[in-house]
Amino acid sequence: MTQIISGTTDIYGIIGYPVEHSFSPLMHNAAFAALEMDARYLVFSVKPEQLQQAVAGIRALNISGVNVTVPHKSAVIPFLDEVTPLASKIGAVNTIKNVRGHLTGTNTDISGFVRSLSDLKFSPKNKTIALLGAGGSARAVLAGLADAGASCIMIHNRTAERAESLVSEFSDNFPETQLKSVSMETVLETPVDLLVNSTTVGMHSDASPLDLNHAEKIENVVDLIYSPAKTRLLMQAEELGIPALNGLGMLLHQGCDAFTFWTGKSAPETVMREQLLNRFE
Repeated sequence: MTQIISGTTDIYGIIGYPVEHSFSPLMHNAAFAALEMDARYLVFSVKPEQLQQAVAGIRALNISGVNVTVPHKSAVIPFLDEVTPLASKIGAVNTIKNVRGHLTGTNTDISGFVRSLSDLKFSPKNKTIALLGAGGSARAVLAGLADAGASCIMIHNRTAERAESLVSEFSDNFPETQLKSVSMETVLETPVDLLVNSTTVGMHSDASPLDLNHAEKIENVVDLIYSPAKTRLLMQAEELGIPALNGLGMLLHQGCDAFTFWTGKSAPETVMREQLLNRFE
């Protein structure tokens, strides 16, 4: 059955540049259809120099809400009316809700990552965690883990200064979690409850950010890459019997949380998950 867009249809979407590759329309349009909502999700390619006009357009065109992806997650904040406390802490927004022209930004990457850990039956509380990378995804992961009560998070980045900057910035916001910039040797020599790869190593090649055979003890592994579905790091974890996840769960759960933030309705998680899994079959 063809779904018609009419004058009463609520419009949602995603802004980014480039953004044509996004899987979010798959998830959200399936969710709207499953709940029989008169709503559609579109893709908006927005160059950095057009961001302010695009946000004004969200208000002017009464677009109900948008996701925000690279490179706009931090740059969009000055153009919003309100930002939720945790998103403000990390300086990044990935979801905006429009209520009669009042734009509120939040970050569902944070909750989405933590929720995805349920597939490992893992709770960050009082755990020691190693985080590889210091980019945008690392910020959300770091905030989620610290907010969930991790006792220690070691951050390793190829450029140590970026990891040190992240530690300096986040330590005041999460004083109950010990944050440390460390070498790869320290990561390998320290028993950790969870290793998270937020770098792109393994996305475009058969490379891995580290050799699990040389690690002291790693209890769980998460690689935020979801294409390919099984990176070299995840294949090695499987060979060693280490419970592991790719980034598909984070993608799913951040989408579910965004859906609920916009609509106030529980997201049809099973429907949204099926769309993503079908995409990677």
